[in-house]
Amino acid sequence: TFEAVGTVLAHLKFAHSAANLGSVETIVGPPATTSHVECSKEEREAMGIPESLIRYSTGIEDIKDLVDDLGNALSKLK
Repeated sequence: TFEAVGTVLAHLKFAHSAANLGSVETIVGPPATTSHVECSKEEREAMGIPESLIRYSTGIEDIKDLVDDLGNALSKLK
């Protein structure tokens, strides 16, 4: 759900919530508020983009930090 997306994003330490920073940091965000913000929910659904999707663009941070950070954030859904 979109609520679950907010829970995960709120618990990430290394990834920045943004559509595009044009830099090397990891960025995250739901397509509904980033890459596909101009589409309606119905249009996104027709394209196969669920409201629960998180767009995650990996930057140059240490991979272990990113994996641990994402694992911690996802664990908050339980």
